[in-house]
Amino acid sequence: MFEEVLQQSGFWTSVGPFSHIVLSSRVRLARNMVSVPFPGRLHADELYPVNSVIEHFARDSEYRDRVGIIDLKGVDANERRFLRERNIITYEMEVSENSMVAADTRDDFSILVNEEDHFRIQVIRPGLQLMDAYKTADRVDTELNRFVNYAFSEELGFLTACTSNLGTGLRVSLLLHLPISTMKNRVNELIPAEKNNAVELRGTIGQSSRTLGSLYLLSNRISLGPSEVDIIETVDEVLGRVLEAEDMGRDEYMSGSRSELEDKVWRSYGALSFARRLSYIEAMEHLSNVRLGIILAIIRNIEVKAVNDLMVNIQWAHLQRYYDQFFKSTGECDEYRAEYIRKTVQSFEVK
Repeated sequence: MFEEVLQQSGFWTSVGPFSHIVLSSRVRLARNMVSVPFPGRLHADELYPVNSVIEHFARDSEYRDRVGIIDLKGVDANERRFLRERNIITYEMEVSENSMVAADTRDDFSILVNEEDHFRIQVIRPGLQLMDAYKTADRVDTELNRFVNYAFSEELGFLTACTSNLGTGLRVSLLLHLPISTMKNRVNELIPAEKNNAVELRGTIGQSSRTLGSLYLLSNRISLGPSEVDIIETVDEVLGRVLEAEDMGRDEYMSGSRSELEDKVWRSYGALSFARRLSYIEAMEHLSNVRLGIILAIIRNIEVKAVNDLMVNIQWAHLQRYYDQFFKSTGECDEYRAEYIRKTVQSFEVK
C-alpha cells in the first residue's frame, strides 16, 4: 500500500484551471468522534475506537476497493518525511506515534487519522478546483459518517480540537505563485480590508509571511457561521482580486521592464543548468523565476508541470529516495539537488 500511494500521489502538480498562478486547491473537513478525547489527549490504549472506524471504512465503504491504510507507527523517519513533503501527511503526523492515513489509490482523497482531529478528510486538485474538491470531500464525509457518529453541537456545529475549525470544520486553501507581487512588495495589499477577518494570505513557511519561491497560501480564517458554499465563494471572490493584481503586474513588468525580467529568468535558468551545489531556498527562487518565464513565453518548449514537479522532487527525502542514499550533511544534499536539477533541466529542448 505504501508504494502504491507514493506512485499515485503527486498528480496535483499537473496543470489545472488558472494554473499560471494557482498551483493547487485543497479542501479539508475536520471531524471527531463522540465521547472520545481529541488526539492531543488520546493515550495509546484509547486508540481502538478511532482506528476501528477507519479500518471498517476501508473494508466496507463504497471506496473499499480503492482505499488502503498506512499506519505511521510502522514507517521509519525518512519515509515519514517523504510522505510529509508530498502532502500526504502533516508535520504533526510525521512526529506522532498514533497517526494513520487512509489513502485512495486513485488519488481522489485521503483521510488523516489522529492528526489534530480524529479524522481530517483531505482532497487536493491541480489548479483552481475548489468546488470540485469540496464535492469529493463532501461525498467521502457522508460515507464516513455511516461508520461513526460525529461530535456535533446544534449551536457550534462540528466540534473540533481547534476553535478556528468549529462550525463546518471546513478549511480551503489555494497554493498561489505570486512572483511579481512579491518583487513589488504588494502581497500585503492583495486582501481587501473588509475580507481580512474571513480570508488570509500567508507564506508557506510556518504561520508567517515568510515564503519560498514566491508561493503563498490563500485560505479561510473562520469556519463557524457561514455555510461551506459561502466559505468557498468568499475565498473565490478574494482570489479574483489576487489574480487580477498579479496578472496586471506581469503585464506591466513585461511592457515596461522586459529586458530586466528576461535577464532574471535566464540567469536563473543558467544557475539551474550548471550549478554544482544548490540549497533548497536558492533552488526554489530560481525555479520560481523559470516558472514565470515559461508562463510569459520567455522560455519555450518546457511545460509548467516539469517545474511544478521539480519543486516537489528537490526536497531532502525525495532526493534521498531517488538516489537511494542517506545524506550525511546539508552540503551533501545540496550537491545531489544541483545534480538532479541539472540532469532534469538539461533534458529540455529550450527555445
